[in-house]
Amino acid sequence: MGAMSSTKLTRLQRLALACARNPWRSIGAWLAAMLVAVVAIGALLGGALTTEGNPTNNPQSLRAKDVREAAFPPASTAAMTDVVVVRSSRYTVDAPRFRAFVNKLAGEVRAAKNVESVRAYTQVLDSSLVSRDRHATMVQFAMPNESTSGIDDVISAVRRADATSEFEATVTGQRTVNHDFNKLSENDLRSGELRFGLPAAMIVLLLVFGAVVAGLVPLLIALPSIVVALSFVAVLGHAFSLSIFVVNMLTGMGLALGIDYALFVVSRFREERGRGLEKLGAISASAVTANRAVIFSGTTFVIAMFGMFIVPSSIMRSLAVGAILVGIVSVVASATLLPALLGLLGDKIDRLRIPLVGRRSVEAANPEGRFWGAIVRSVLRRPALSAGLSVALLLAAASPIFGMKIGTSGPTLLPSRFEARKGFEALQRNFPGATADPVEIVVASGGQQPAAEAALAGNWRLLDGVETAFAGQV
Repeated sequence: MGAMSSTKLTRLQRLALACARNPWRSIGAWLAAMLVAVVAIGALLGGALTTEGNPTNNPQSLRAKDVREAAFPPASTAAMTDVVVVRSSRYTVDAPRFRAFVNKLAGEVRAAKNVESVRAYTQVLDSSLVSRDRHATMVQFAMPNESTSGIDDVISAVRRADATSEFEATVTGQRTVNHDFNKLSENDLRSGELRFGLPAAMIVLLLVFGAVVAGLVPLLIALPSIVVALSFVAVLGHAFSLSIFVVNMLTGMGLALGIDYALFVVSRFREERGRGLEKLGAISASAVTANRAVIFSGTTFVIAMFGMFIVPSSIMRSLAVGAILVGIVSVVASATLLPALLGLLGDKIDRLRIPLVGRRSVEAANPEGRFWGAIVRSVLRRPALSAGLSVALLLAAASPIFGMKIGTSGPTLLPSRFEARKGFEALQRNFPGATADPVEIVVASGGQQPAAEAALAGNWRLLDGVETAFAGQV
């Protein structure tokens, strides 16, 4: 056949045919790649990602941090990062029972991993740690290590303390917020992509292809692409700062791209088989048409994702890295693993057909079934009405954008069930204006202008939301 002539085959066709003629070799290579990827993910991913969102340029905040750490290394390592809020409606902070409760909780916090110092009103004479009504107090602690390791012990101790009937205890701060965002990302991954996205995609594929085997093939492309791409993230995460949200981006885009690309190729393969081409001829024709479109689409997608690097944010950079990696791997999988699966299955791809939607049409040009053919013909008969309904549906789906609130990441963005959100709200109720993450001002003057430093502090007090300002010298 002309499509199989070796003198006219493109590189893409030759690659597809090589994989189709030796399917187990290609499938074995992908299984080996997945095995290595799983090992890399298990060994490296745990400590590779962070919940911190940092700028990727050199803003004033980072320059001030460098100056502060260079001038005050002991102070920088002991800076308070989180705060526990303890309240009792029955006792005041002077009551022996309240003091005993705070001392016990402070001891449990101090014993947690990575906690370097603890400040409680029972140990230091600081009236700012006690609320105005004297029914609440703050227990501040420092956890300099940005890892969330150890904060689990603190949160568990606070929850045990909160379970008592006489006292309420909550915790918030930098490490607690990071911990909760990490948990939120994991929950979204399980409930969004795995519990909802994957089953929904499977249902749509079964309706589109009308056969169980054909519906499973796109998932056999998407899942290996996600696993292999995630292993690259695990490695890169130790060289660059990558956000935990890269996993959500990679998984979501991996499902979308893998299924989309496989949908193109499998549909074209079935169409060519319906027209009478033998198996390898249909795979070759799919390679020169659908696979070429996949490579063009994937290349365009990857180039577009590089635009996210323009935003000077580690979170945006992480999302771009996840999308780019899974985009590249999905294109490679569609050019190698997919032809191998088609070469192995052949016409068995139409096995386990679904009644009604899976019944073949008499027309060879409509191998996907009468159901979808009827929809296409209805759209073509009334294009204006179909376009109007489609636009209306899209606008309705996009309408929540008008209620979207844009801001920086913080505890108020967390659902109310998370500890950092409850702790922040308790902090605001009992200590209005207080924060676990204060703004620090670094003044470098060499000690020659103390009056200028004092004036600077006075000016800061004039700003909204600033209650106390400190002047220091480097």
